[in-house]
Amino acid sequence: MKSKFAWLAAPAVFAALLTALLVIWAVVNPETLVANFDADGRSPFELATLPVFAAIVPMVWICNPFGGSRTRRNLLCAMVTVVALMAIVKELDLHYLALHWLYPDFVQETGGLVPGKLVKPSGSPLTGTPFKMRVLTNAAVPLGMKAAIVGYFAAFFGVFAAGFAYLGARWVKGVFRLEPAAWAWGCLGASGVMVQVADRLPAWLGHRFGLDKDAEGGASAASSLCTCLEEGGEMMLAIFALLTIFLAHRALKQET
Repeated sequence: MKSKFAWLAAPAVFAALLTALLVIWAVVNPETLVANFDADGRSPFELATLPVFAAIVPMVWICNPFGGSRTRRNLLCAMVTVVALMAIVKELDLHYLALHWLYPDFVQETGGLVPGKLVKPSGSPLTGTPFKMRVLTNAAVPLGMKAAIVGYFAAFFGVFAAGFAYLGARWVKGVFRLEPAAWAWGCLGASGVMVQVADRLPAWLGHRFGLDKDAEGGASAASSLCTCLEEGGEMMLAIFALLTIFLAHRALKQET
């Protein structure tokens, strides 16, 4: 028998994970936290996130969460697979490495295996990161490089947006019906918003107040909080993706 409070499971997990991140931030030295949470895809926490994202791929095919025809189910599972794999690419910064390999005259490398995010080698008119709209509108950027950047956005954000738009109405109805899977998906979305806010907040504050997070040679409490919420939020994204798949699959089995 289904509990009428089952929908609270996902919000409870969200609250517990967020509390854990805040406790870690409160008790760990800012520089130590940043070193263990963010090292361009090579920190212990980032590496621990990778298998959680990777688990989404077999999970969605084994525990199919989608109803309808076989074609519909397979298409939606394939879309989830693409997004999960692209999340791993983003976590490891492989998109920067690929762009550096393809266009070294426009995307430089900072050293080692980690690609640099600066598009400012000798003779290049570009600044900042390559995955920006201003790069796509710059006449000096090769057409192939623009196509590669658009392809990355299409494979990651485009596929996710298409899936969300297709399932959006079903999700809204599920939220009001207190369906556990719908609330888990909502927590996935909340995690994504948290990641984006934590990612952009230091730059927003820097532009607004002229702050430089590295001005004193180390991480501040504020910058370490953003790092903790951003990297922790990415882990939460993967966790809630798995939880959504499991709950939706279980709901389908209960209906049959």
